[in-house]
Amino acid sequence: MKKWFVFALMGLVTACGAETGANANTAAAADDNAVNGDKIRAVMEEAFEGIKISDVRPSPISGVVEVEVEGRDTVYVSNDGSYVLVGNLLQIKGGEVVDPAEQRLEQVRMEGISQLDMAQMITYPAEDQKHEIYVFTDISCGYCRKLHRHIEEYNKEGVTVHYLAFPRGGPGAKAAEAMRHIWCAEDRQQALTDAKLTDKISEAELGECAKPVDEQYSLGLKFGVRGTPAIYTPEGKQLGGYVSPADLLKRLD
Repeated sequence: MKKWFVFALMGLVTACGAETGANANTAAAADDNAVNGDKIRAVMEEAFEGIKISDVRPSPISGVVEVEVEGRDTVYVSNDGSYVLVGNLLQIKGGEVVDPAEQRLEQVRMEGISQLDMAQMITYPAEDQKHEIYVFTDISCGYCRKLHRHIEEYNKEGVTVHYLAFPRGGPGAKAAEAMRHIWCAEDRQQALTDAKLTDKISEAELGECAKPVDEQYSLGLKFGVRGTPAIYTPEGKQLGGYVSPADLLKRLD
């Protein structure tokens, strides 16, 4: 667990991988919080123009609540709404350092991944599969392109890569429109490769086949995707952004 925390401090990964579970102190803190969600929403939305609050819930600390902003970031707010803490809340538990917010997201991701339709992703399968990863990608992202240049190496190492669409500029971005055409292409693997490596964009006709782009973008927000590429295991653990084939295999193993 401590090794993963070191990676987090280095900015390589944000997952901590500890088991989830509430202890007596957490439960007591939750009881003390007495969350007034409407009050917190009102205070935050007045103070921060254009902010969208998707959830308000108890935190492990008495007198502080967790506020989920736009399904992506978690901030911590005092019960009276007068103080806001932006950053990760870390817990020392049994000698290990864990991230409660990341643990919650791991559960959200694992459930979301288990319900994914394989036909709606663009998959590059390994012939001798040892691992699977789920990668939120944007064709306009330089690190996404760098990752894709090594797609054959990932496959050779036994890693199957499932791509999901995450146009960073949102559904109205130019990249989002281009990715809808890619998802509707007859050969989506080739269309994605062409877009990332040669800037050639598919001209496939749009239809129902384009819907996964917007749906996967929304799913990425729920997963806590903040940039691309964003790599996850089937268990919902975040492995980082761009990771070389050799380093990725070490983390998976």
